[in-house]
Amino acid sequence: MLSVRVVGLTLAILGASFGTSRGATAEAPAPGQSAPAFTYRLLDGKALVPKELRGHPYILWLVASWCSSCQAGSSVVGDHIAELRTRGVHVVEMRLAQDLGAPGPGLQQFEAAVGMRAASPNWHWGELTQAQTVALDPKGYADVYYLVNASGIIVAVDGNPAASWDRIDAFVSTMSSKKMDHQQPSRRT
Repeated sequence: MLSVRVVGLTLAILGASFGTSRGATAEAPAPGQSAPAFTYRLLDGKALVPKELRGHPYILWLVASWCSSCQAGSSVVGDHIAELRTRGVHVVEMRLAQDLGAPGPGLQQFEAAVGMRAASPNWHWGELTQAQTVALDPKGYADVYYLVNASGIIVAVDGNPAASWDRIDAFVSTMSSKKMDHQQPSRRT
């Protein structure tokens, strides 16, 4: 119980340090809004620009490498990455800037733990800048994800993919059905 309180206090302090100036609380992007048009730095040194994701639904997932639910989530995503690829869904897994100030093993260890599945072309691994972390996660929570449709609009915000996979699966199914409906020729009577 003490360790939970210490972690909570640490996150509260770190969250405050990631906030905006003058005590104003930044608001994270919400469903119905456009996903921020950030260029993401990937672990392989490349950049992922928003136009590469346009036309594809994606999961923008913010993790801290010390977070055990994030590690479990990477394994669950790995179990489903081939299906996501088949359905045209990308995963953008981004480590929060400086791991929210707590020491962690780094995102490379997450990648190594899921093995070859991590090399899927629809799974992008990277690290957020400080500004991106503040904009996407102003309260300093680890393990937050955004579900973004093919038009770049956020449709949901949640956390812990290992515990909320049903929600992700429903999103993927909805996006796939819309794509299939869009590809069906219209019938006129």
